[in-house]
Amino acid sequence: MTAFCKKYSTMILILLLVILLVLARLFPSAGLKLGIVFLLISFFIASLAVLEKHKETYRLGTITRGVFIRHAVLEITGAGLAMLLAGLLGRTVAQAATQQIGDDLIRVIAGITIGLLVGIGVGTLAKRTWGRLIKVDR
Repeated sequence: MTAFCKKYSTMILILLLVILLVLARLFPSAGLKLGIVFLLISFFIASLAVLEKHKETYRLGTITRGVFIRHAVLEITGAGLAMLLAGLLGRTVAQAATQQIGDDLIRVIAGITIGLLVGIGVGTLAKRTWGRLIKVDR
């Protein structure tokens, strides 16, 4: 199961995003609920990847069970905080950058692009920060 999720997680998330967009277009009142479901699935897949990474080092015997739990909890918490910060910061920056655009389609495309760029930046910053706190020896 985790190997399948790890191998196809990007494709699964892209397909879920497309399905989410189609369903949000068909059922506008359920858009918020669908967005929350998408974020929870993304967080679940990220948590599985973190656990798999730390489980490898635990099985090799390089870390103890306590260190395994501490590293996993810290990294999952960090991923959650990074997702929260990326969402809030991305929305704020995209809103500020697109408020002068008159055409709705261009505004949506620009907002999504800016949000993705801010999310990538926050993810890179979080990876560097957590990489200094948690070292995984392979």
